[in-house]
Amino acid sequence: MDEVFLQASVNGILLSLLLILFALGLSLVFGIMRIINFAHGEIYMLGGFGIWVFSAQHHVNYLLAIVLTMAAVALIGIIIERFFLKPFRGKLLSGLIVSVALILILQTSTALGFGFQDKAVPTAPGFEGVISVLGATLSRERVFFIIIAAVLVLLLHLFLQRTKPGKAMRATAQEPDGAALLGIKVDRTCSMAMGIGCALAAAAGCLTGTMFYVNSFIGAPWLMKGLAAIVLGGLGSIPGTIAGGFIIGITESYGSTYIGADFSLTLIFLVLLLVLIIRPRGLFGLPFRQ
Repeated sequence: MDEVFLQASVNGILLSLLLILFALGLSLVFGIMRIINFAHGEIYMLGGFGIWVFSAQHHVNYLLAIVLTMAAVALIGIIIERFFLKPFRGKLLSGLIVSVALILILQTSTALGFGFQDKAVPTAPGFEGVISVLGATLSRERVFFIIIAAVLVLLLHLFLQRTKPGKAMRATAQEPDGAALLGIKVDRTCSMAMGIGCALAAAAGCLTGTMFYVNSFIGAPWLMKGLAAIVLGGLGSIPGTIAGGFIIGITESYGSTYIGADFSLTLIFLVLLLVLIIRPRGLFGLPFRQ
């Protein structure tokens, strides 16, 4: 097998899993609250700053730093949902305006708090070096990232399918009024969805923190790709988000390898356009349908 193709495939799998972590939060919030949170890129950015603060500045164990960052950003997400997004559930335009305001608030706050310079997060201790598989080279750290991302996606799937709160989220997504009549606390469910979605975006920010620089403006490219993934898969569909994330991630990796990074985003949206021409509602259509 061609080594360049294999390397692009391995890189694409890593990128896809990280994008899926990011996009699942968008999908959860839209599926339950009918709001597209355009500030989700800034939530991802907070994850990057979190790993920088805990790991690079205070030398907290890397895994513990990820957990602490996810918890802190989840709490921020719950606060945002309660005080900013809750009044605009189901109101796409109003929710859009509020989330754009949140972009400016979060960007300005982090820039004032941490400065405008790029922040570098060192490689996680104990994961230095590289491994080679069939000619493809990957750092031990990135193998570790693939495992973490895959585990988090699996845990979310099990949570939604096997637990009572997860089933409550699915019921709320399908029919909020009916869920409330059955005794499901919709407000609590929305806050939980927002917290989980923000925690997953923060995890993606943590894992990319050592791969790229961290600054206050890293969220926009991820928001574009995340939106492409959830629209491609079907707005609000968890299986669709996973499928869309893989398609976008693999497309970007192959595009960067064979036609250049400057054109890979164009290729992503070309693929999105072609799929939507064939299936206007995306690959999976309705939210949370299996």
